[in-house]
Amino acid sequence: MPRKPKAPDGVTLSATVGRNIKSARSRAGMTQGALAEAIDVENVTLSRIETGAQLPSLDRLQHIAEVLDVPLQALVAEEGGQSGLIATMLKAIDELPEREQEFLLNFVLDYSRHWKLGQPSE
Repeated sequence: MPRKPKAPDGVTLSATVGRNIKSARSRAGMTQGALAEAIDVENVTLSRIETGAQLPSLDRLQHIAEVLDVPLQALVAEEGGQSGLIATMLKAIDELPEREQEFLLNFVLDYSRHWKLGQPSE
């Protein structure tokens, strides 16, 4: 049996993808059964994918991303940099008019400054 590809930190790609799918599914408010039905697989297959025991094909992964309304990148990204969450946010923001994007940028900058001021000094 071929070995599963591992990420630099030793975590398998299938474990990373599975964790990201489960997280995106939870954020979307979907049950495992509902997602399995939407992508036309058995519940046990989706369970194996989410636990990292099985790596879905690229076509299936793209379909999962579409159903969960997240970029494909969010499902394959390493968790360390939160790039999956950021990619999802960028997709949502990109669909807004430019004026609304500027509003959100200013809000995030203001909130970030406010949050940093409330953090204890080192």
